[in-house]
Amino acid sequence: MSENSFKTWMADLPQETTRVPLCSLAIPGSHDSGAYWLDRAGGIAEDEPSIIRTLANSCCCGISVVYQWALTQNLSVKCQLEHGVRYLDLRLCGRPGSPDVHVAHGLYGHRLHDILLEIKEFLDENQKEFVILDFNHFHNMTSVDHREVLILIIKIFGVQILGGDTPMSAWSITLDNLWKTPARLMVFYGHPARNEFSFFWSEEYLQSPWANTTSSSALVRFHENNYYQSVRRGEGEFYVWQGVLTPSTGTVIGNLCSSLERKLVPRATSAFLKWIKDKVPSRVGINICCADFVEKYNFIPSILSLNKNIQT
Repeated sequence: MSENSFKTWMADLPQETTRVPLCSLAIPGSHDSGAYWLDRAGGIAEDEPSIIRTLANSCCCGISVVYQWALTQNLSVKCQLEHGVRYLDLRLCGRPGSPDVHVAHGLYGHRLHDILLEIKEFLDENQKEFVILDFNHFHNMTSVDHREVLILIIKIFGVQILGGDTPMSAWSITLDNLWKTPARLMVFYGHPARNEFSFFWSEEYLQSPWANTTSSSALVRFHENNYYQSVRRGEGEFYVWQGVLTPSTGTVIGNLCSSLERKLVPRATSAFLKWIKDKVPSRVGINICCADFVEKYNFIPSILSLNKNIQT
């Protein structure tokens, strides 16, 4: 299939599927979506512990090692969206010496402002697509920084944001209903600064359990337990199934010449996709699924194919 086969997958859904609540739909997402470009010249980011920053900055190859293990995507945010991603996991960090908030993962990435403009461009070009933004990690940010970020999001997207004060119930947030409104974006913001505004959703409406393991078998057991023990509340909240393995310090030290992409991602994505292939999207089942390097291993079409068997 061409790289744009899923650019408008929401618009292309069968009519009956557009009437399914978004919280019951299988939705491809990207893990650490902004970490597709990292600035090797900018030093170790503030999201790393001080001991890691000291060691990496004092070692001749430290920055290169952090870069190889911190990079989680190959595609820009707009390209991820064009490939079918509809959930973006954005991690923010104040960068010393910069007036702007940046995305970060080990190293500093692009300005948040630039990434938001990519998302805006995609939504304007594809007017029946809907995107979920999840801001869940913050580092080196003041309350003023948070407020400025929230105002920036409102300024760029305006009426395209489905606010937390929407009169829609969780079960009526369907594509069919959203297309009758200007709303094309839902923003979860995990800091209380959001409470000043009506545009944002708290994390209580988005569950995102993290396996925190380097073992693909442990990752599968984690999801298996959550799926069959009905960890989802089923009250209309969104749920992120994270198909990722997380490198430990020992993993990195033992594989200084390797990378996240080469060492862990092939095992993580293949194990996750093998596990999920017979699972069912529903209010207590599969919903958002995220991975690293989303264009690989047939991840996006595999997740979207689950929508043929939605349980309403």
